[in-house]
Amino acid sequence: MSLARNYRAWVAFGLAILLLGCAVAYLLNPSNPGDPRLDPFVHSKPPVPIVFTSRSEPASLAFSAPEGEGFTAPGQRLWAAREGRLRLLTPKGTVHELTWNKPLPDGGTLIDVMSPSISLDGKRILFAGRRGGDDHGRFRLYQVAWDGSGLKSLTGGVDDQGCTALPPLRWRAAGTLIPDAERRASDYDDVDPIELNFTDRRIAFVSSRTPDLGRDHARRSTTLWVLHADGNKQPASANRNNDRWPFLLSSGYIAFSLWSRNREVVTADLSNVHPYEPGTASATKPTDAWLGAFTQMPGGHFGMLIKPAVPVWRPRPLFANRITFTTSFADAREHDAEPPLTVVQAPPGLLAHAPSASVAAHPLPRTPSDFLRRGPDRDREGRPLWLATPSPCPPEHLLLAGATLREGAKKPAPGDYALYLAHQDWPEGSEPASASAVDLKLLFDDPELVDAEPVAVYERKFVLHDPAKLIVGQGTGPAELRLTSGEQYRGPMGMVFATGLDAPTQLGDLPGQMSDTGEAPIFDSPPAGTLDHLRIYAARRDRFDDPTIPRTRGSWELILKYPVKNGAAASWVPSDVPTVLAGFDKDGHVVQWTTAAKDRQGRRASVYAYAGDHYSLAQPNGKHFCVGCHPGHSGMTTEAHRHAEQSK
Repeated sequence: MSLARNYRAWVAFGLAILLLGCAVAYLLNPSNPGDPRLDPFVHSKPPVPIVFTSRSEPASLAFSAPEGEGFTAPGQRLWAAREGRLRLLTPKGTVHELTWNKPLPDGGTLIDVMSPSISLDGKRILFAGRRGGDDHGRFRLYQVAWDGSGLKSLTGGVDDQGCTALPPLRWRAAGTLIPDAERRASDYDDVDPIELNFTDRRIAFVSSRTPDLGRDHARRSTTLWVLHADGNKQPASANRNNDRWPFLLSSGYIAFSLWSRNREVVTADLSNVHPYEPGTASATKPTDAWLGAFTQMPGGHFGMLIKPAVPVWRPRPLFANRITFTTSFADAREHDAEPPLTVVQAPPGLLAHAPSASVAAHPLPRTPSDFLRRGPDRDREGRPLWLATPSPCPPEHLLLAGATLREGAKKPAPGDYALYLAHQDWPEGSEPASASAVDLKLLFDDPELVDAEPVAVYERKFVLHDPAKLIVGQGTGPAELRLTSGEQYRGPMGMVFATGLDAPTQLGDLPGQMSDTGEAPIFDSPPAGTLDHLRIYAARRDRFDDPTIPRTRGSWELILKYPVKNGAAASWVPSDVPTVLAGFDKDGHVVQWTTAAKDRQGRRASVYAYAGDHYSLAQPNGKHFCVGCHPGHSGMTTEAHRHAEQSK
């Protein structure tokens, strides 16, 4: 480490500690030794306090919602463990229980916790918790000061309206029907909370309040929501699968993971987009990928933060303006039942994948590098190592959950997961870094529980966008909107904009856009004038309100067409249904084009004007900026990707 870098690190470290103020003094006081029974499990002292979860099952390391319809009480619980504790590891090396056996204001206690985050001022912990003695056993949002005081609930109170529609929980074990009001008030989970603002204390979180089991499976849908200070809750995304792990970036955008498991494809004759039918030819394939996305709250600009060819689970920014996340590599599977988890770092804006728009069986051009910096796959003693749930830690580090494999084991046991600290500067290249190269240090390892989801306690300081300017109101939409079916829609609407559809792409310098011959961009715009109009499809959600049919599957239908003029289009669209967009030519075919950049084998990217990697949601009476309907316009410029974490 250079002298300059060493100086900066120590200055940042000192400021981070000072910002913790009186709370640090309290916890480091000799009269507050924490739980001495946990002292033997502390191996190193962190530079700042660390909040983490210790759970009986590795549910925090599961990503999609569990499979199952859950028509019998208590329904399909999401990511629940038998026991879960919220803990704090201090720079003194003491460990404190923050929730276990701690009474709530109404006298109840929490038996399980997950997904902690720190408020922007570094003083409060937001997390999801499950109450003991609750027949429904669902997660709700809570907060506690990191000295253990002020434990209280944020959602799930008597005034909480619960689900937006009837959820799929129907009958008790004895066969009696559960009343509608009880179902709506109880059958949902709130997880992954983060604070959005320094002043009004808005909170973004993930919830299953909008009931849906997805297109062709039975997994509960989860989407992004906003909790306002007055208790009002507002949906902010529309995935029919799972959105997870939001995080406020210093740029003001919200990073999160999006499970792209859309089942709709471009038909073989390019005349339509419809649900995939196995055994039937189609121009594209249904998607199944976890992508790194960004959005504004509660809406406005939406795009992709990173799109590598590997899953993106729980993306988090580093102080070096890289994005770190959990992933797995299929080529590392060997003979295991599942591929090992690991942690990588990627440059923001990485564009190397287009699941829904790629021509089937047509590989993309090779690039000079995969742009991923891989974490260690072995510990300092050479034992196989699994890594997960990374998080930034000042001054220039990151926290990890890690597990070494026992001899003969194919995957870690719950008690194998421990907390680690590593330096953020990982070497470039396709090979995993060594534990010594990243200065990997073991912090804490309770051998009976899964220690994971570590987050550093520090004050974050950066200038946020004015939330009033994120969505420019369009006034009230028209009284009614004529759909392609001839039906007159009279519900809530939002304005969707798509601009620069056939202009030369501004994303040519994004990571992943250059082939191994130096040609770029791999993902470019279609030829000017080929886009004649855009079509909006509605992917309607499941319903559970029929007295005899447990699940009425959501339909897929074309609802709007609107023209492209001078490379732009805009239209009012319904804001009460997930939608998908595709671009068509004047002959009524989905636009396809092949870009100019080729690799050493002569391969070039061939793609369709189909934005099927995600489902979209327009905010009522708001603007929803669509940066395009194809891979050539699927993100922001490199200059706009300034998301480096800040703590001073």
